[in-house]
This record gives sequence, structure tokens and C-alpha cells, in this order.
Amino acid sequence: MLSFKTILLCSGLVLRVDAFALQFRNPVTCLQPLECDTLSTYWSPAARQDATCIFTPANTQDVARAVKLFTRKNCQFAIRGGGHSYNPGWAGIVNGVLISLSNLNTVTYDPQTGLASIGAGNRWRNVYASLAPHNVTVLGGRSSNVGVGGYLTGGGISYYSNERGWATDNIHSVEIVLADGKIITASREQNSELFRCIKGGSNNYGVITKFVLETVDASRPFNGFVGVYPDSSTNDLFTAAYSYCTGGSDSDPKSHMIFSSSINGTSVALNAVIMTYRDAFDAANPAPVLEPYLDSNIPNLAIIPISINGTVGEVANALSNGQAPGNRYTMGTFSIYADLELLKDLRNIWAEETTTTIRTRPGFATEFAFQPVGEKWLASSAARGGNSFGITSPLVVVWIQPRWNSAADDAVMVEYTDRVRTRCEQAARDAGKFAKFRHLNYGGRNQDIIPSFGTASVLRMQLNKIRYDPLNVFGRLVPGGFKIPGF
Repeated sequence: MLSFKTILLCSGLVLRVDAFALQFRNPVTCLQPLECDTLSTYWSPAARQDATCIFTPANTQDVARAVKLFTRKNCQFAIRGGGHSYNPGWAGIVNGVLISLSNLNTVTYDPQTGLASIGAGNRWRNVYASLAPHNVTVLGGRSSNVGVGGYLTGGGISYYSNERGWATDNIHSVEIVLADGKIITASREQNSELFRCIKGGSNNYGVITKFVLETVDASRPFNGFVGVYPDSSTNDLFTAAYSYCTGGSDSDPKSHMIFSSSINGTSVALNAVIMTYRDAFDAANPAPVLEPYLDSNIPNLAIIPISINGTVGEVANALSNGQAPGNRYTMGTFSIYADLELLKDLRNIWAEETTTTIRTRPGFATEFAFQPVGEKWLASSAARGGNSFGITSPLVVVWIQPRWNSAADDAVMVEYTDRVRTRCEQAARDAGKFAKFRHLNYGGRNQDIIPSFGTASVLRMQLNKIRYDPLNVFGRLVPGGFKIPGF
């Protein structure tokens, strides 16, 4: 006998198929009631798409009217918050209407509740600057150019994640526009199942116009450094990194570290560690968790201070300068269970696949990077109600990110990234250390992301998709983004 959930899921999929059979309307039929802009900006030109119309709503009610119109007239559309996506179509559309949330950029703080209200069109640079006078901050992007909406609905890795979990789990509530134009609140108390599903649910349920976020104390100093190490230090550096991935991040969750290797053109590979620490810094007596990377036990080329006893905003601004807009990028991601020899093997695969043919493309650079998701990270997220990710034990998130200049090389770079990722995933499987989870914010255009969250999470997301978007408007009419299986 079929379960009630199975019957409900199947009936929802029938609705989806019937709705999909409708022919999409010419987007011009949706333009008459709208005031359209023509200016289109993207962080990476590799993700740029030119919409028929760019609609810039002034408030949530404008968003609701537009979504209701598009649903009724069966017109395809896209939603852009900060426009930081690497993938074409994720924050843009061809032959459709782009809803740009750039005017939804207010930031307010309530000292009575300790909550910050953040418009979904913000980038983190404005959020950090607006909250700094109150001596509070929120879990947000490590680069201040990143947009709020896509980052939070994709999970969000923050400088505070070792202590507070995924940024998405520090959402108190959201204001969301559904496909029929209805505006609702989702939180742990209201529409709680939807609230859990949007934490990792990307653009599958509606247009989120406002996030209310928990804040953290920012009265203590915040420090950031970049350590640069020669290729010859790889073994020593990866040994220290493995130690951080297998307990170091839990031993002092005020710390946060990103480990990476990079190749710039035909230059020799280098290694780097971006390290931050949320407390006063004394160069003569640094926190033990920082010591291995600051002393001479691991020979370095430079230890570059980003912010000494400063603010999280200063560190995020500095990182954004290192990943300035205007370059072409793509990404690929996977996860493993920590293993020192495997980490070295993965780096070797990345270096081996970065051939002379790839290196000599104009403007080429590439990065292989990883960081842990530890016990305290996961426990903190679980204590806040959980999310869609289905992670049950600590793991290491790995990503590959090339950069290049010419649109003629787009396909080559996507293929290179997919080839490195596929080889690395197979190596992890062979070692018995492959973790299924793929971080949505780092997902490449050819990756399946949401299926990696596991069967139970996917089923929950499917059931709530049927409940809150029964005609699959945000799958059928919003073509970009990572979609829930079956929709």
C-alpha cells in the first residue's frame, strides 16, 4: 500500500507535469505593467545574461504583484540579489524578466531583541558597515561583495561558523513571496517546515525579500591574516591543516581557516592560509591555534596582516579586493572525510590537470581550497533547528575555482573544473573517504547539488514544494539555479 506521503508526492508531480505542458508566453506580454531598466551588472562576466526586461521593485508588494503577474501569464523570470553567482542563469535570464532586488537594501537593528532586519538586495559590505556602530554583526559572507539572498539560502560559510554553524541557521525569520503573490513569514514558529527547507533551498520556494538575522557581539577585536607558503612547504602545511580539520577548529572556535593552493599562469604553485581570530591579538603571544602558521616551523614567504584588532568588515572587504568583480570564474565542489594522504593526493590531481595548455590561457589562475565543518559547527546548527543539508558527521568541504579573461575560454574552463572535480571525487571514493554533501554556494553549473543532501532531506523538500508551490512556478518559470529533484 502506498503511504500518504508517496500519494501526495505523486499527485504533486502530476500537477507539475500538467503545468509544464503550458507554453511559455513571450516575455513582452509581461512588460506592459512594469517599469523596466536596461542596466545589468554581474560580478563575473561569465555569468552575464541579458534579460528582456530588468524590473527593480521598490518594496515587497511590488515583488508580489510581479510574481503573481508572471504566474498568471506563464512568463519566465529570474531573481537577482547581489548577482555574485558563478553560473549563467542563476541570477539572470535570456528571453525573460529579471527581478533585481537591489532597492531592497535597508538594514536595521533592534537592540531589544538583538535581531537585524536585512533587505534581500543587500551585499554584505553594506550590512557589516550598517551594524558596526551598534557593536554587533551577523554571520555573513567572507567576501563583502557577496549578495545576501543567495548566500543565505545556499548555506553560507562565515568567519563565525566554527562557533555558530551555517549562516543560514542563524536566520530568525524570512519574509517570502509565494507563486500566487501571497506574502508570508517563515520561522521556527510560523511555516516551520518551509523555514527549514529554505535553508539550503535556494530559489525553489519563492522570492525572499527580507531576512531577520540573529546578531553576534562585535565589541571584541577581529583579526585577519594571509599566510603565503612555498610549494616546498606543502607537506608541513597540509599536516597542520589536517590537524585543524580533525579537532583544531573545535578546540578554539573563535578561529576560522581556509587552506588553499594556487597557480597563476605558468608560475610555480603556492600555498596559502586565510586565518581569522575573534579576540585580541598579541603578536608575541598568539593563540595556540594560530601558532603553527605564524612561526618558522612551516617556512613561509610572507604573513600578511589584513586587519589587526580591527573588524570583520575590514577582513571581508580585503578578501573582496582579492576577488574583484570583472573576472571570469567558475567553481566545482565536493566533500570528503578528513584524511591527510587524500588531501595531498587531491592537490596532486589538481596540479596534474592544470596543464600547460590550461595555464597559458590569457589571465589564467586557479585555486584548490578546503576547510573543515566540525563538531561544534554542526551542533550549533542543529541546536537552531537544522537545515536541508543532511550532514551527520564532520567533513571537509573542497572546491576548485579557476579565473580567466576571454569568453572564448569559458567552455574550456568549465570542462577543466569538472574534470578535476570528477577525478578528485573518484579518488575520495577509492580511499573510502567520499562525503556525499556538496555545498550549494560553491556548486558548478553541471553539478547535482540538492540530491547530495540525502533522501530524507530531499523528500522533505519535495513535500513542502508541493505545499507551497504546487504548480512548480519556481522550477518551471525560474529556469536557473539548483532545483529539487522532480521539479
